[in-house]
Amino acid sequence: MAENNSVPRVKEVAVRSGVSEATVSRVLNGNYKHGFSVRDEVRQRITEAADALGYRPNLAAKNLVKRQTKMVAILGSNIVIGWPGNIYQEIVNTLVKTLRVRGYDVCITVPSLEKDETELPNWKVDGVIVLQECSARTIEQMEKTNLSYVVINGVGGSKCSSVIPDDIEATRRAISYLADIGHRRIAYAGPTSSHKKHRSIDDRHNTYLSVLAEYNFEPIPGHDTVFRSAPAFLTSAVLENHATAILAYDHVEALKILHGAHVLNIQIPKQVSLMCFNDEYLCSIVTPSLTSIGMSLKQIGRIAAEKLLRHIESPRDNHPECIKLSQDLIIRDSTSPPPKQ
Repeated sequence: MAENNSVPRVKEVAVRSGVSEATVSRVLNGNYKHGFSVRDEVRQRITEAADALGYRPNLAAKNLVKRQTKMVAILGSNIVIGWPGNIYQEIVNTLVKTLRVRGYDVCITVPSLEKDETELPNWKVDGVIVLQECSARTIEQMEKTNLSYVVINGVGGSKCSSVIPDDIEATRRAISYLADIGHRRIAYAGPTSSHKKHRSIDDRHNTYLSVLAEYNFEPIPGHDTVFRSAPAFLTSAVLENHATAILAYDHVEALKILHGAHVLNIQIPKQVSLMCFNDEYLCSIVTPSLTSIGMSLKQIGRIAAEKLLRHIESPRDNHPECIKLSQDLIIRDSTSPPPKQ
């Protein structure tokens, strides 16, 4: 190993393998241009020495040789690490696996998050995956430099592709399910003030209103206000306005409503049914388990990664598109027909 636990250098690999530093550098960085070649025996000796010392080739040097970084950046890490129980962990895991199979490494940076600054890393990358949103300055820079990028659950510029859940169809399906089992007083618990603005907020709320109108149902007061307190919401929607079912904007709000119902001694689903968006793991293990609308997060990650790879590797054959993915209705214990009057 290198002395004093320092990072091993090309010089140590060269000494150990008995060749020049230039030869080591070219072999380990894959630089076989201009007629350079080495015997298999020498190449093996160099790689074995590098492995024994724990040497890793310099990324910048490899990039210069290949003129391609084989590196993809994921933007939006604040969403992944800052919002407990969100949908993006499994999406990112699938993204990384799909990209690694094709020889791409992945980097995730934590930017300053000032919206007037770019969130791109300081090093060159071949492409970018954006989780939900990034700054307008970042989009402008990617568009100007023709950097390949795909946005998940959000919107980008004119040159990007996006992968989004079909929230309009999903909301319609949720309301229809509740109506089919007999509910006529259906409340909607909208997003909190901490939710970032993106298309699902309007898509879900507007579809709630339009589908209720088709059924000739009246919306329950509070559907258009910021969700601040589960007990306050339940008091208004259930105790005062006699809702028999609630559709929550996401699973986190549904969990808060479950707790609030316990505090107020409101029985779910005997007194009021509850369902939500985002079929996360917690939905299946709480009591009662939550009926939800969700989709395969692995599918989102895989499709986004494959779309980005096509953008990177065949830019002339790819055109920006919005890929909408349908969601599944998962019926569990938190919904039932309304109580008989």
